[in-house]
Amino acid sequence: MSEVEVVIKEAISARDTFRNWRPADIVRLLNEVADNLDGAASELIKLAMHETNLPEVRLTGEVSRMSGQWRHMAAALNKGENQNVVKDPADNSLQPPRPDLRKTSLPIGIVGVFGASNFPFAFGVGGCDTVSAIAAGCPVIIKSHPGHPQTSRRVFELICESVKKAGGPTGLVNLVERFDSGIDLVKNEEVSAVAFTGSTMGGRALFDLAQSRKNPIPFYGELGGLNPIFVTEEAAKAQSQSIAKGFLESVSMGSGQFCTKPGFLVTIGAVKIKEEILNLISTTKTHLMLNESIRAAYENNLQNYLDLGFANLLARAQSTDDKVEPTTIIEISGSDLLANVNEALQEIFGPMAVIVDCADTNELLQVARAFHGTLASGVHGEPTDNVIENGLLAALERISGRIIWNGWPTGVAVTWAMHHGGPYPATTNPLFTSVGADSMKRFRRPITYQNFPQALLPVHLRD
Repeated sequence: MSEVEVVIKEAISARDTFRNWRPADIVRLLNEVADNLDGAASELIKLAMHETNLPEVRLTGEVSRMSGQWRHMAAALNKGENQNVVKDPADNSLQPPRPDLRKTSLPIGIVGVFGASNFPFAFGVGGCDTVSAIAAGCPVIIKSHPGHPQTSRRVFELICESVKKAGGPTGLVNLVERFDSGIDLVKNEEVSAVAFTGSTMGGRALFDLAQSRKNPIPFYGELGGLNPIFVTEEAAKAQSQSIAKGFLESVSMGSGQFCTKPGFLVTIGAVKIKEEILNLISTTKTHLMLNESIRAAYENNLQNYLDLGFANLLARAQSTDDKVEPTTIIEISGSDLLANVNEALQEIFGPMAVIVDCADTNELLQVARAFHGTLASGVHGEPTDNVIENGLLAALERISGRIIWNGWPTGVAVTWAMHHGGPYPATTNPLFTSVGADSMKRFRRPITYQNFPQALLPVHLRD
């Protein structure tokens, strides 16, 4: 038996048991996991620091975010967010008469989850996809990321301890590690949905595999984005220093290894902002990238971008360590971007970004319309600024899952109103979020009961 076949057998048994759990019992399980993860925080942080090069401060916050996601889903279940109840009573006065209709949702089935490299906790084994699937009533099989295997195994052990303590079924959560097991997981006909966080290339390959199955399944891939931030002409003049400072801090955060990094800063007459970037670049700080393979890919992609005939190096921070990649800012013109869209609009994973200097409002709007699907975008300006009145916001609504006003996209709040998604290639399904209470809707399937006797209806659908 393969690694996946063994865990699938356990997951099938867990699926048939767990689907009958009351929301209150799932809430107890979720809170139990959260407490267990918090109790092991110092141990988990040390493991992740060793495996990922991420600093202690960042990982401390991320462990809290991970446990907070479990508590957030518990709160969502307490509010009945998972049941989606709609009742339409029979009405014989209509033509044709309307039958009694009661709609709710059911767990979709076994869910495969692919953990991310850059967030070992928030988007890893105990991350948002795992907790939202369990909150939805589904067993989970996790393909851990090879970038932090010990961290992944320990988080998995802690979750299993909590499942056992809460009386959960064996196989409710399982872990596979081999590359081939990830492929087998997507292909297995018992798996009903897959959630993925990672590269566009890897996510698209698995998405295509999920759609090529005899019975295609939902594949919720979160693939990243260019996350362009637009600065109006007025804001560029009045707020050049604060905008340059915020931009550099956001690009440098996590050594640029965030899916929400602002990859492009687009403005009209960027002279002042570029001057401030040159003044402030020396104050930026980065750290070791996640691993050497990611660093090598970054260096190669950065050099290829710099080799484009229209791209110029604007600023690069001084590095005191040859192993640490410094913050790098490249400049291009709006006209060159429009003449070379495919080459210019590239996502590069690491501490770099591009500033786009547009000649006028019309050119900036054309640049905005050239971007494709992204997790986030933003505007620095005032509501009455000319470029906004001429359609900038409408252009960003077309491509974005989240739009930020006078701020930066790094940092994704775990809450009811968050949408962490967006049109392709940001995600493979823009209708859903991977963060916040609504994320469990990915793993609940709507179902309607027509003219059923009360005794046979689920309790929450009865009168």
